[in-house]
Amino acid sequence: MFSIHDEEKLIELLESHGHKKFRYAQIENAIYKNFVTHFDDIQTISKDLRELLNQNCFYQSLEIEEQIESADSQTTKILWKTSKWHNIESVIMRHLSWRNTLCISCQSGCPMACTFCATGKLWLLENLHFSEIIEQVMYAAKLLNDEWSSLRNIVFMWMGEPFLNYPNVKKAIEIMTEQKKINLSNRRVTISTCGIVPGIEKFTADFDQTSLAISLHAPTDEVRREIMPVDHTYPLDTLMTALDKYTKKTRKRIFYEYIMINGVTDNIHLAYKLWELLKWRMAHVNFIPYNPWEWAGWVEYSTTPKFLIQKFQKVLDEYGVPSTIRVTMWDDIAAACGQLANKNKEKLEK
Repeated sequence: MFSIHDEEKLIELLESHGHKKFRYAQIENAIYKNFVTHFDDIQTISKDLRELLNQNCFYQSLEIEEQIESADSQTTKILWKTSKWHNIESVIMRHLSWRNTLCISCQSGCPMACTFCATGKLWLLENLHFSEIIEQVMYAAKLLNDEWSSLRNIVFMWMGEPFLNYPNVKKAIEIMTEQKKINLSNRRVTISTCGIVPGIEKFTADFDQTSLAISLHAPTDEVRREIMPVDHTYPLDTLMTALDKYTKKTRKRIFYEYIMINGVTDNIHLAYKLWELLKWRMAHVNFIPYNPWEWAGWVEYSTTPKFLIQKFQKVLDEYGVPSTIRVTMWDDIAAACGQLANKNKEKLEK
């Protein structure tokens, strides 16, 4: 059995049973445009062909373990179980402007061990196949379609480091942006990385229109290494050189994620360091208030007060580096990355 999203295998199956190429186009249209989720409902193909699909293909391997909505119905978080019985998460964010965004996972767990991240506590459990990434997208797209809305943005900014599962992430992006499939604009797909330089270099070569976000979180190696072990392997000088090559080729600005942790990343002198790092670069900073989580264990972080975040931001404003403060939409459903998966893990271990 293989995923219906594996075009190469599906065409091979059809051709081996004497079907013409246009049959794939009919199946493709039913799956991606009409949101058909059961092969028996594809009325444009014969009963025999529907049976062939049932015998050889599956539409979805992920199972929903839990799905919860925020009180204002703007955010939906889905906890999935993979075929290997590991958990992953995805989150749908409905903005009032109808700019619906989906944050998706590319790994179960994450090996990067950032001290502030709930996903890092799970470590790496498995890399997701490209079809499992697409399944998250198709579920959200159908859910929004049923609400008379549509999916606009995809962000690889949930569980996992995309550049440590790059072949599957690359294939998933190709499916997302294929006109006859999900048909999203490349510019509305964003990869978020903690700074895996070889991955950034491959991404720069492969996708000159897809957006890039960097989990920076500190403007000096000294502070960054305290919270992000990746900085030992790819320090800021190495990282920024790779990012300069990306902006030179694409002419696209980079989004820099900066987490505000009280007493760790919010000292005002770091605001000036951040300005110095980004002042001549095509950059936009996104300040993220730290979201405390129950199972932090070895660290006790707290959120920077809002007035201090604004003070920090003012330094960048004064020197012309654009920035925003992220508005949290999901505190009531424990929707920070990895929280539901950790919660479920705690249940299973009891």
